[in-house]
Amino acid sequence: MMRKLFLALSIFMATLLTGTPLTFAATESSEVVEADNEQIPVKTAITMTTDVWTPYINPQGETLGSAARMIEMIGIALGKDIEWQYAPYDFAQAMVASNKLEASFPYFYTRQRAEKVLFSEPLFYATSRIYFNRQYLNQAQATEELSVLKMGRVSGYSYGEDLDKIVSGATVYASEQQALLALFNNEIDLLPMTEGVMYATLSEYFPERLQLIQAIPDISDRSPLYVIAPKTQQGQKLIADINAAIAMLEQLDVLGSQQAGESIAQQVDMAQLVAGEGYPVILGQFKDDSGKTKYLTLPQGTRVVVIEWSDKIMQPSDNDRLYKNMMDLSRVVIVNGPHIGKELLVRNLHINLL
Repeated sequence: MMRKLFLALSIFMATLLTGTPLTFAATESSEVVEADNEQIPVKTAITMTTDVWTPYINPQGETLGSAARMIEMIGIALGKDIEWQYAPYDFAQAMVASNKLEASFPYFYTRQRAEKVLFSEPLFYATSRIYFNRQYLNQAQATEELSVLKMGRVSGYSYGEDLDKIVSGATVYASEQQALLALFNNEIDLLPMTEGVMYATLSEYFPERLQLIQAIPDISDRSPLYVIAPKTQQGQKLIADINAAIAMLEQLDVLGSQQAGESIAQQVDMAQLVAGEGYPVILGQFKDDSGKTKYLTLPQGTRVVVIEWSDKIMQPSDNDRLYKNMMDLSRVVIVNGPHIGKELLVRNLHINLL
């Protein structure tokens, strides 16, 4: 194992130092259309067609997305530059199938696509879910009435073969932003989207509505994404080279660290502490090592993250005598001021959400 790893690393470093492309033998396929004896010109660059799919593929001129970085690593391994060009995914797929484009990325595998183009080995995995707007539906309605609710989707996208079956017949929109606007405007009830893309789109374009969108639980599809190329001898060789480069990067254990992450920042309740009527001083309490309750005075304007709301806030009350609700204690973490970083209990009446 160590010998193989050393050999792969040596080849990789030689490529970086000399700029000599790595060459890999193409595998046999009965689906390519050129004759076996055709001479394939050696190219010094790979033209990769893609489209904006933040956070995986960022807009032109911005820092590379997490998936695009993987393609750049493959280019380094092959000793070739990656020339990026942008076009809608459905258009790019059609052009690849017609041998008008060299390659495109990233795509979920479907049997329909596999009839028209070649697929590489998988580069990364993404999880897709079906989302609803809490302004118009609750979780039970979205789950139980799924089959009769109005569905939307983005043009040219697949969400993995399992979800594609559910969203067939959906209203088609040109972009994630347009599809989300339809969801906000109650033109559609449900919208499939990859987790990372949903969070990135909401954060950039609709941050004030982020909390309105929720995923239907227990309905998801986690599938790999691939490079596609034409069903030609040249396309076959490109896919074989890409596959060999992927295998080498996996052997070097560097591909996993670049996996297009789907870690989504959990939403937190940011708040500012304010004085309350009859309570001009804000106190935060904690227990010391002996179990004795201690108090800290907190300046007005102190910012906190609420990490645990009190039961009086979380649970319904039996009557409208809510004084105890505001006097109850919620757990917060201080994020500025003299007590930054401390975890304290603070009365609800002092917590003003931002």
